[in-house]
Order: sequence, then structure tokens, then C-alpha cells
Amino acid sequence: MGVFKSVKTYPISAELIPTIVADISESLKNEQFEVQSTLLASGGADISITKGGVFKAVVGLKTALKVTITPNGNSSFTAEAGVGIFGQQAIPTAITMLVAWPIMIPQIWGLIQQSKLDEHVLELIQQSVDRNNLNLQVAMFCPQCGHKLFTGDRFCGGCGTKM
Repeated sequence: MGVFKSVKTYPISAELIPTIVADISESLKNEQFEVQSTLLASGGADISITKGGVFKAVVGLKTALKVTITPNGNSSFTAEAGVGIFGQQAIPTAITMLVAWPIMIPQIWGLIQQSKLDEHVLELIQQSVDRNNLNLQVAMFCPQCGHKLFTGDRFCGGCGTKM
């Protein structure tokens, strides 16, 4: 029938994907979402997010979203958040058509909720990227003297502090 989809590229090391997946999974679980995440051999991740029980699924209020995170080399990754309306909404739509049109109002509301969920998840990813980017910037300078450090440095070149 149709698909809500949002795609965004984040300019941060793809090595942080597992950390970012853990961050957003925790945030969404705190918001009462059911979250299942799988780290892929490619370095990416698949995340499935749902909320709502059987009754909500029947009237079209169960939210469902799939997020796929794909590394772009080592310097960035792309997150794609999408809701397959046909797959998630086929049964509620059929029941709605057979029962009565007033039930379509919650159905439409459920679809609107889903379209906002993808934006919310991409915003959670951005927040995690920002936090991790700040941590990377802090890690690039000696906490004692502020001397710039390079990847793999075991000691500060300015003061000799062990890293």
C-alpha cells in the first residue's frame, strides 16, 4: 500500500554503531516500546520497534518501525527508518472496512503516530551521535594538560600521563 521512510546519514565512525544501537534501544525501552536489535556481520544493525497489544493492532493503533543502520566505509553510517503500512496495517484495514467507517479515525491516527515515530528514532540516533562525538573529541586531548593526542597514543606527548 505504501511505506513511510526516512533516511539520514551521520558523519561519525561506523565503529560506534553498537554503542548507538544500545543507546537508542535503552531510550525506547524507557518509553515503553518493545525493541529487538541485531548487530550484523557487515558492521550495521537492524532494529525492530513495536508498541501496543493485540487490541491496539486490530484498531490500527499498534506502532511498528524497522530501522536499518548501514556503515558507509568507516567515517559515517546511514540510518533508514521505515514503516511498512501494508505489512503492519493490512488486517486492521480489512477489519475497518468490514465493520464501520468511524473506526477509521483511530486507524488514521495510528498511521500518523507511526510517521512521527521514524522522526523520533532518527532524533534519538542524532542525540547519541552528538554524545559519542563529544566523547571522541574529549578523548583526543589529554585530560591533564590538554595536549592533542593521536589514535593509539598510550602516553601524552605533552606531560607523559598514561592514557
